[in-house]
Amino acid sequence: MSNGLVDVFNQDRGSQKIFALMEDPNVQDIRCNNHKTLFFVDHEGSKSITGLFAGRAQYESFINQLLLLTDVGYKSLDDVKSSVVEGSFRPDRTKIRGSIFVGTSDVTRGEPVLVIRKQPVRALTLDDLLGQHMMSLDMRLFLQQAVQGRLNMLIAGGSGAGKTTMARALAWFIDPAQRVVTCEDIEELHLDENLPNVVALTSYRELDERGSLVREETLENLVRHALRMRADRIWVGETRGREAYALVKACLSGHDGSVTTLHANSASQAIKQLVSYVMESGMTEEVARDQVSQAFHLAVQIQQVKLGRRVVTEIVELENVREGGEQRRNDLWRYDFATDTHLRVGAPSPRLRAALERGNVNIVDPTMMFSTWGQDPRG
Repeated sequence: MSNGLVDVFNQDRGSQKIFALMEDPNVQDIRCNNHKTLFFVDHEGSKSITGLFAGRAQYESFINQLLLLTDVGYKSLDDVKSSVVEGSFRPDRTKIRGSIFVGTSDVTRGEPVLVIRKQPVRALTLDDLLGQHMMSLDMRLFLQQAVQGRLNMLIAGGSGAGKTTMARALAWFIDPAQRVVTCEDIEELHLDENLPNVVALTSYRELDERGSLVREETLENLVRHALRMRADRIWVGETRGREAYALVKACLSGHDGSVTTLHANSASQAIKQLVSYVMESGMTEEVARDQVSQAFHLAVQIQQVKLGRRVVTEIVELENVREGGEQRRNDLWRYDFATDTHLRVGAPSPRLRAALERGNVNIVDPTMMFSTWGQDPRG
């Protein structure tokens, strides 16, 4: 087959149908709750297919073959020593881009649950996102300058909001001379496809035949390793725990231009969430808030406002000034749901302007007119 997939995909209707969905560029994700029912989301909405596999055995056989196309390290569900399995598709085995998640019968108390998350083969650019009306022109230009000026950013949103897509779009404006180290549980950023000096690190767990932990490299460990790899920027695919403290330390020790994504319903919640993650390292809330506000400059919130429509709903500056027990925020842009428009509601603080100037981005007007808007750093 053209994608290098093994012959199992020709053996039954279920395998053929799922493979066709995996190849379809309009399909965003695929979810199998059991051998009987599959749900998937495309540009038209959520759809379902029933009667895919004759029984559980055929369904699990398909999952086993799917495991061979990924980096999970298992050849069969019978070999799995954990309750869940996560991994990315290997480019040397298939052209399908994305990852899989399998909840085994240990946690489902029945048939395995399979989720296939797809990624576009071509990394979208900020201009692509602008063309999808995800943001306004001035927001797009500001985000470009934020990357060029090496601001540290949080990209927040719900599941499937487009956080990773935004991160990859921003990466186009990283200076190719800079060294970037990415840290992820599942490889999704793929910055090495557009940048020459990228080291991609992924977490690792090894269990023995009894399921006991033999060796582990956590996301927190990876961020600490990145500090020793002479990285100019550290990009964390998704922050959701103690690795937040290591990333904050990196941002405060010269690794300007670092980026991470996290799950949150608003920019304000994203900041609070990051503070709570930093506190897991044993830091008090007051110190954690202070560290986060000094380490990060911007929070970019993305939301799916309707089927197939994602927008940047907020761009917020983090200020290291405390008001009422919380760090003050400076709202720069906000999405108006009633009018479907983006409103510029604030201007960068002197601290943000100074940070941009240190990154050789010259501000010629305090209302955010930058001298190099629209220029691609690669000519």
